[in-house]
Amino acid sequence: MRRIFIGLTLFALLCAPLSGRAWETLCKGVSVDQTVYDFGDIVLNSGPVSCTFTLRNDSTQALLIDRVTTSCGCTSAQWSNRPIQPGQSGSISITYKNDEGAFPFDKSISVYLSSNERACILKVRGVCHEKPVVLEEAYNQRLGGKLGVKSPDIKGGVLEQGGQRSECFLLANLSDKPVTLDFSNTPKQVKVRNLPMTIPARQTARVDFCVSSDEKLWGKNHYILTPVIDGQPAEERLDIWAVTQMNTSRLSPEEKRSGPRISFKQSTYAFGKAKKGQIKECTFSFSNNGKAPLEIYKIDADEGIIGQEIRPDGQPKAGSQAAGSKQATSDYPVLQPGESATLTVRFDTGKLSKGETLLQLRLVTNAPLRPLADVFISGWIE
Repeated sequence: MRRIFIGLTLFALLCAPLSGRAWETLCKGVSVDQTVYDFGDIVLNSGPVSCTFTLRNDSTQALLIDRVTTSCGCTSAQWSNRPIQPGQSGSISITYKNDEGAFPFDKSISVYLSSNERACILKVRGVCHEKPVVLEEAYNQRLGGKLGVKSPDIKGGVLEQGGQRSECFLLANLSDKPVTLDFSNTPKQVKVRNLPMTIPARQTARVDFCVSSDEKLWGKNHYILTPVIDGQPAEERLDIWAVTQMNTSRLSPEEKRSGPRISFKQSTYAFGKAKKGQIKECTFSFSNNGKAPLEIYKIDADEGIIGQEIRPDGQPKAGSQAAGSKQATSDYPVLQPGESATLTVRFDTGKLSKGETLLQLRLVTNAPLRPLADVFISGWIE
């Protein structure tokens, strides 16, 4: 088998999109050509890498990019400092210094616009290596024998109800002939762009997709895609997952302050040591310290957690929901302002690996200042 090494000089060609990207909404009145740029595989100390995001003013008023900040000093930004007239575009150039170390990187870019109160977020990411890597090593999860991905588990990010979230992932054609890629049985909430696409032999390609919210789905949800390679469905599947929370973008500061507010007395429970195979139980106490009723739409739980229930203080036992449910539920009790409750969690140590462990539960709520509330269980499995 011919071995191709991915290096910095090749990547701009290899990972270029196969067709033009559609404009997508970044925030009200502003579109962008992409929200995420993946540099793919680069080599440490081979020099900085750069990309450009293009913003288009879809409003009727002039738009100004006030400032752009990055999540760390390893990433810098330059942007258009003149007003962007309606229908016109401006650009933001991002440079990653590539001098941190040989590991994956994922950097956030906060864009502050004159037309919006809160920042709009862009992303740059990639994987840095000590030396050039073989294509088969970088994309070692096979799809249909011809394609490879870094992982079949693809993060779709966090989106709000009524909104969308765009993301991308890279894959490689490991064969010596061009390959046509499509997807079948795609869930209605997911749109994969530029299909079908043809990937040249021994090259990589970027797949852009968008996840739309569904009013019936809250919290973490999985969207399974079946790759169709040269007209044949692959046995392997791709799992796109995304987290949906309440939409707070249209709430005023006063509405946010007047909403419900979830507050835990403690966010971590340490059970010490336990023998593998034991069923354990722990509790968390929380209250609604806000000014409106608190609703819990869903609880997402890590594997190993076999159930949870919420019981308001001084009330009979409430309904419960099995861990990992993918549908919104009304089984959880509503807490009025000032009320408190206990969250009881059961977990099976037989489903956990020996050694140190950390489990997470995420409560998806209608609290505008904390729509996603996390608690953790830690300990040691013998």
